[in-house]
Amino acid sequence: MGKQSAPIRAPRAHGAILILLLLAFPRPGRAQAANLQKLFSDYYEFELRESPEEATFDGSTDYNDRWDDPSPEHLKEYRESLQQFLKRLQAVPQTGLNEQDRLSYRLLDWQLKHGISDVDTMGTFFTINHLIGGHLAIFSTVAVEPAKTVKDYENQVARLRALPLWVDRTIAAANVSIAQEKTAPKMVAEREVDQLKTEMAGEPLKNPLLAAFTKFPDSIPAAEQGRLRASAIDAYTHSFLPAWQKLRDYVASTYLPAARDSVGLSQMPGGAAMYAYRAAEMTTTDYTPAQIHEIGLKEVARIQAEMAKIREQLNYKGTPEEFSDQVLNAPRFHFHSADEILMHGRDIAKRLDPQLPALFKVLPRIPYGVAAIPADRAATSSEYYEPPALDGSRAGYFYMRTIDPEKESSCCMESTILHESVPGHHLQIALSYEIPGMPDFRKISQYTAYTEGWAMYAETLGARLHMYETPYEQYGQLQGELFRAARLVVDTGIHTQGWSREKAIDYMYGSGADPSRDFMAAEVDRYIAWPGQALGYKIGQLKILELRTMAEKKLGPKFDIRDFHDVVLRNGTLPLDILEEQVRDWIAQHK
Repeated sequence: MGKQSAPIRAPRAHGAILILLLLAFPRPGRAQAANLQKLFSDYYEFELRESPEEATFDGSTDYNDRWDDPSPEHLKEYRESLQQFLKRLQAVPQTGLNEQDRLSYRLLDWQLKHGISDVDTMGTFFTINHLIGGHLAIFSTVAVEPAKTVKDYENQVARLRALPLWVDRTIAAANVSIAQEKTAPKMVAEREVDQLKTEMAGEPLKNPLLAAFTKFPDSIPAAEQGRLRASAIDAYTHSFLPAWQKLRDYVASTYLPAARDSVGLSQMPGGAAMYAYRAAEMTTTDYTPAQIHEIGLKEVARIQAEMAKIREQLNYKGTPEEFSDQVLNAPRFHFHSADEILMHGRDIAKRLDPQLPALFKVLPRIPYGVAAIPADRAATSSEYYEPPALDGSRAGYFYMRTIDPEKESSCCMESTILHESVPGHHLQIALSYEIPGMPDFRKISQYTAYTEGWAMYAETLGARLHMYETPYEQYGQLQGELFRAARLVVDTGIHTQGWSREKAIDYMYGSGADPSRDFMAAEVDRYIAWPGQALGYKIGQLKILELRTMAEKKLGPKFDIRDFHDVVLRNGTLPLDILEEQVRDWIAQHK
């Protein structure tokens, strides 16, 4: 029967008293941990209330009947709320916290301080913006809003009726930008005018805002369907259309004349400080714009040399531009239909999936799909990834550009799939949603240098995942990497060195990163409208590669790439300096 267990003895009296005392007066570490968790929860709920659009994307339905408040008055209230959260956080002692709570503490401290700095530095600057303006968030939010119950449909109607107030608040914020002489370039405002006009076009039930009202679930009775549809059309006609016309008229007649002629941020009063802040924010480093510019120049030269080797390998005697135009864009690589593009993209994605266990110890449970960019933005949007709902109720999606298929090439699509789906954005983001015990505020945190840096790093894993098996695919991967490196040069050149739009286009096109001058012009316009955002990609990738090289060197035969990826991914998105600390600690433990 085996060894008998020791008999259970009743505790001595003083032991029982000690247990009662511990229950009555919890240890300081336990109390402060509870306070910290409450703070994390309160902050997460606060962020959902502040951005109902983000809440909808995350799968929360509590705020699906409203929009954010972009007014300058509310911006001041938001800053004060962040300050109050920071005071609450600083009142919690860090001694005695476990490792994860200390990390969460540092990340919330980072977010709150940077949030306050963002209000102080950028203010209402991005209010009118054809690339990231709030008017675009209205449409993208409605596209993912649930439409299953009567309440869901009533929420959508309520949001339509709330648009006049949202527009008034947006105009008030834009007026502050005008008064402070912190406006977008004229070309940005002009494009928003065109967008707003396009968003009002067509019959109500053909507008994307009312897409849900063209097809109801069978669970909603026909009479209710009729009522909801009529209510939506009324809200569209009497709330949305007048509001959007008012916003368009304002941008065209008031904002546009006040918008600046220059394209660089440093050419605007206070713009140099704003760009330095954006560079630090987007890269989560202390690199100056000048340092980033130099990093970009060095990377461009390095990658161009690698591409030259492949051309030599193929005995190609022409220029880089001719190689891209004549070889990579040869008719044999062109598509003939949108369905053909989707089939090719899905094939690559599904060939990747079974290879992932060779490089990753943990894979996400939340699935992802590959679909065409929705018709309402197909002509203007580049390919993008849309994360799943935080609760797993909606899958992640990679949206492919399928318009004008004869202009799309099948030659170099692998790196794009690696970047946007797996092991890039979807693998990283879905995994962060599934980390046990992680506070929700960390799951929705966004550090561009980490998320985009990881996705670019994922592109470099293609050979290990049996992609890039021909010189053309290898060249295509390098061409995409060159494109991101050239961004460092151009973004900083525009916003700190007085580069004109034409000079930026000439540099991007002349770098050999893409054979289409029109595409490069569109990309330069993105950097003009969204200063600093493009810096995070290459800086993040370089940091992750640097950390892997360091780990390989210090661990030698003990290095396991699956373990390395695990330590990079296991804590969700992080500023790069904190990521480096995590990797260094892991190396020290395993050395």
